[in-house]
Amino acid sequence: MLFYDTETRLPSGDTEVEVGSLPDMLTFTHDGSKLLVANEATPNVAADTAYLLPDPRGTVSIIDMKTRTVVATPELEFVPTSGSNLRLPASTGMDYEPGYIAVDQDGTRAFVTLQEANAIAVLDLTTNTFTEIIGLGAKDFSLPGNEIDPKDNDGVVLFRSVTAKGFYMPDGVAIYKWRGETYLVMANEGDFREDNDDRSAASTFGAVSPLDRLRVSNKDSSSGNLYAAGARSFSIRRADGELVYDSGSILDREAHARLIYDDGRSRDKGVEPEGVAILQMGDRTYAFVGLERTLKSAVAIFDITDLDAVSFIDMIVTSGNLSPEGLAADKYRGNYYLAIANEVAAPGSTTSNTSLYMVER
Repeated sequence: MLFYDTETRLPSGDTEVEVGSLPDMLTFTHDGSKLLVANEATPNVAADTAYLLPDPRGTVSIIDMKTRTVVATPELEFVPTSGSNLRLPASTGMDYEPGYIAVDQDGTRAFVTLQEANAIAVLDLTTNTFTEIIGLGAKDFSLPGNEIDPKDNDGVVLFRSVTAKGFYMPDGVAIYKWRGETYLVMANEGDFREDNDDRSAASTFGAVSPLDRLRVSNKDSSSGNLYAAGARSFSIRRADGELVYDSGSILDREAHARLIYDDGRSRDKGVEPEGVAILQMGDRTYAFVGLERTLKSAVAIFDITDLDAVSFIDMIVTSGNLSPEGLAADKYRGNYYLAIANEVAAPGSTTSNTSLYMVER
């Protein structure tokens, strides 16, 4: 990875630091003393049904900012596990794949999403070691409030209760405190492995319409017991992984109400919540959730001030670039701003960009 001076936009000092395989995301500790890099280490695909092995190690590189050197590269093998529906890499011949990092406000812990494993890992920043991997369970799409549209490209968007579950598989994660306790806010995107051996249409397991085309896990599914990737929602959890809030079907429904729901994604993760940012505005706390798979760029806004009364506020919808991925929110000179890194360029453009919005209460 490289360091640049933000004023001159030129390389700064010792600019190059070698980290792990395929760095996907990075963040500073709150005091700026450390830089944490999530090395996803996605293996190369030789064909649709084969990976090139051995799989590179998924790690986090911990960089000392005074010396700009890697002081530790903790791995995830042999780390104790807890929780449920953990998709163990050992059963697939693959390693864990760290995707996103959030640092606790006291700077002693970081939480690292392991999306493909449906888990989050706890990183002790006092010892620079992983202490636990927590399986995040599965969402029951048959329960009221959790409805999905499982049928793609049929010209009808109909959210219904279905006999299937979804692994949460979060990508982005952010941290805030409520009543003195640490909570994790997660965008439950969902992500199978890149090879087709990991997933099939539910009809493979005897499912009939409207579930026949739902994309499900080959390893985890069986007849009448289907597991899809992603929860089509964002969740709030305690630091130990306990689920305290999930947005249910709100994101899909609100996108549909604004005519930006992509029916072509119905079989495969819906609007795909990917990134999340937290913003304190006066006495209120807001979560911004970026949706990767909508017909226009969309970011949902929730008031999460009171965990007993989380509410949907609005959705920022803009034309142009698509697929908001990285989100950052902050206050500057009395105004509140949301910055969005767009993954897909607007039609007719060759490059995507970063958008900046002023947020008002």
